[in-house]
Amino acid sequence: MASTEFDTSSYFHQLIRHLFFSSAMLLPFAAHAQVDVLTQHNDLARTGTNLHETILTPASVNAKSFGMLFKRIVDDQLYTQPLLATNVKIGGGWHDVVYVTTVNNSVYAFDANDADASTPLWHVNFGTPANVHDADFGCTDINGSMGIVGAPVIDAGKKTLYVVSLTKAGGKFVQRLHALDTETGADLPNSPVVIQAPGFDPLMQNQRPALFLSAGKVYIGYSSHCDKGPYHGFLLGYGAVSLKQVGAVNTSPGGEGASIWQSGQAPAVDGEGNIYFVTGNGSWNGKTQFSESFIKLDPHMHMVDWFTPTNHFQLDKDDNDLDSSGATLIPGKHLVVGGGKEGVLYLIDTEHFGHLGDEHAVQHFHITSSHLHSVVYWKSAKNGELLYLWGQRDKTRVYKFDGGKLGETALMTRPEMNQGHPGAMLSLSANGDKNGILWAAIHATGDSWEETRPGILHAYDADDINHELWNSLENYGRDDCNNYSKMAPPTVANGKVYLASFGTKNIGTGQLCVYGLLPAGAPPEAPAGVHASIQHQFVSVTWNPVPEARTYTVERTQKGATQIVASGLTLPKFTDGIVDKGKIEYTVVAVSANGQSTRSSPAAVTITEAPTERMAMPQ
Repeated sequence: MASTEFDTSSYFHQLIRHLFFSSAMLLPFAAHAQVDVLTQHNDLARTGTNLHETILTPASVNAKSFGMLFKRIVDDQLYTQPLLATNVKIGGGWHDVVYVTTVNNSVYAFDANDADASTPLWHVNFGTPANVHDADFGCTDINGSMGIVGAPVIDAGKKTLYVVSLTKAGGKFVQRLHALDTETGADLPNSPVVIQAPGFDPLMQNQRPALFLSAGKVYIGYSSHCDKGPYHGFLLGYGAVSLKQVGAVNTSPGGEGASIWQSGQAPAVDGEGNIYFVTGNGSWNGKTQFSESFIKLDPHMHMVDWFTPTNHFQLDKDDNDLDSSGATLIPGKHLVVGGGKEGVLYLIDTEHFGHLGDEHAVQHFHITSSHLHSVVYWKSAKNGELLYLWGQRDKTRVYKFDGGKLGETALMTRPEMNQGHPGAMLSLSANGDKNGILWAAIHATGDSWEETRPGILHAYDADDINHELWNSLENYGRDDCNNYSKMAPPTVANGKVYLASFGTKNIGTGQLCVYGLLPAGAPPEAPAGVHASIQHQFVSVTWNPVPEARTYTVERTQKGATQIVASGLTLPKFTDGIVDKGKIEYTVVAVSANGQSTRSSPAAVTITEAPTERMAMPQ
């Protein structure tokens, strides 16, 4: 296999800087420090936290001041966490963009801020998806189409989105890795590539865990559909630019199963580029087959270490997959944690997994009464290092780290029980170690195992989870997002919450709901200093930043007709294409959470000669 394209440690740290400190890299016109969410559960450790949230606080999130701002209807169910990239150049201006995928093999790019921009910035579809009825899978964990099921990932430069599609044509099934231009949705050079490996069946292999990037490679993990064989746990690596396969790990060669399911969570990556994941049911021999195990790979995809619980054969027999929560790395500690359907949490020393036997675990105990599907880590100034979870048919619980171990009695517990599978998918926003909010997406009633159920999003004070700040059913008419998107955590950044939904029906519908602070003050001032100038065959429009503004809208007036030519712009400049001769006037409107400003004073240019053909926008 090809060697790593970049130095592992330098690339990793560059990636971390882009993921968490992108605000420092923004262009000088940016009015606000912005956060990107480019990978599932926010970071490579899979902590599920955004520590740079200054707008949403326990004081500001309540039924009076916080609610749904807008929703976007898409063509099918969303199984994946929305991703957010700020200041992306699309058309003639810069936008914050939220990217979502559907099981109908669609990828959508929506303006992340503009409530009136219901039309996507772009939308691509890869063709007819496979369906749950294309094989006798024996269950309806996924109950309709199953085109794109695993969450995509976006590179640190915000130029490429990687996603895997499953298409059906002529009775044959194909999985493809696509590298899409984040500005246009077009496939980049070398994209797409057909996914292949020895023993790989494109219909039977469920691309459920999120994709991830590390050391110049994009990785793709695989589970099954309802344990229907033949299938294996695969982790496949591809060059991020070449899209050539550079590594392939099969967790059960010569056997079956040991899938990398993780309820959709991507494998974790540490500061040296080592990869961590957990496997489910299947074959185990402790040599080449590793079901019900924690696995550590080096950056070249070679196995470094493994741990398997003492009762792994019983876990396999009872379908108690160990990997239902995936692997989460605890910052500042040599610990990887994860738990499964048995409700037991394991803490493993990342420097010494110990192989077979519970005695090698740093700690293991029943942390919830049934399945564990999502955990979040946060270090609170008030309460210390905390682990949050809300298991299947259980209560919301918070546990506290004491040195290198976790207290086995919950520090906090809410009283209500959820009613079924899979429990809540969690995210946490905070301003460093303060103003933490725990966001929990869950079904409002019933069980979501094999049917679509109504959903609810909760916001709790992360320092006191018995203080519920808000939920999406308090003001049902305004805030309800309809059906729960199973195993898709909410994305929280820059004062907004992006929530995937299965829409209004059992199958075939989907939507994205966007929440934020409601109007509560004066709108911003009108932009000043608007200037328009002709540059070759384009008009460049600039203006002074408005401190209170979140976005800008540009209007063009020519020959008595006025139209909006751009909205949702995040930077105070726009490039317009020239289409006709004559005088053109541009006005700009500033937009904040409190509404729109009045129009700016106009800036005019006179076009003396129209271009002979439409030119592409300058980059």
